Amino acid sequence: MDSAQNDRSSLLSRYFSEIRAYPLLTKEQEQQLADKVKAGCQEALHELVESNLSFVVKVASEYRNLGLPFEDLLNEGNIGLIEAAHRYDASKGTKFITYAIWWIRKSILKALSEHSNLVRVPTYQMKKVREIRDAEKNLRRSLGRKPRREEISERLDRSLSKIDQVLQFSLREMSLDDKVGKDRETPISDYLVDNGSGSPEADMIKREANRLVSEALKHLTDQEKMVISHRFGIAGGPSLTLKEIGEMMSISRERVRQIECQAKARLRKVFARKRMVKAPSKQPYPPAARRGGPLGGRIES
Repeated sequence: MDSAQNDRSSLLSRYFSEIRAYPLLTKEQEQQLADKVKAGCQEALHELVESNLSFVVKVASEYRNLGLPFEDLLNEGNIGLIEAAHRYDASKGTKFITYAIWWIRKSILKALSEHSNLVRVPTYQMKKVREIRDAEKNLRRSLGRKPRREEISERLDRSLSKIDQVLQFSLREMSLDDKVGKDRETPISDYLVDNGSGSPEADMIKREANRLVSEALKHLTDQEKMVISHRFGIAGGPSLTLKEIGEMMSISRERVRQIECQAKARLRKVFARKRMVKAPSKQPYPPAARRGGPLGGRIES
């Protein structure tokens, strides 16, 4: 068994070394490759996918120890990356990996839901389990020993049968410093997500969106820019009503509505022209790539 684990580690290490050799692409290179992919160029598909394989490793690492081997997570993430490469539209102005992250996660989560052996305990049952565990801790402190089931039942004013039924959902207490993972080298705290801070990909998507909005506003008149900024809170403040904007600009509510419609129409024309300029000639859509393992070298189509 140790030999098999060593072989897997060796294969993964070799795979990681291989994908690190692929250079990252500039936005202009991504756009050129995306146009070629839509035209049916398989070499462009390989290059676009291979240059972003390292991002799949980062995403797949977030889902380790949830019921699927890491190699399978990489396989599923790579499938999502290939799907994103086929669907990516560079004319939208979004970076490829910003778009692909969603497809990578979708593929991994689908595989987990289909193959994972995790048993999810309902929230209301978890609450009951925690109440019993808290009562057990308090009794242990006051009695100086492990409390009996009867004592827990008396403390919570519940029957023994109810206590036994809830305790079927056993909880194991673990320290955040406990080591987990295949090699037992990574603490649990490394896998916890800080919901109080934004994720790197969310920040990247936000920056990309802000850039696109800033570029769009350059095509508007000063009056249109003011209306759109305050109407949708782009200026950093709250979104204002037509009446509030009209009072600010000393014009009627109806005039504000007209300016908003003019601005939206102008932006639609601008983006339509950009799509027409960047749109490649129509070619038969390339067939979906076959599933391939992360250790198999180049991606087949």
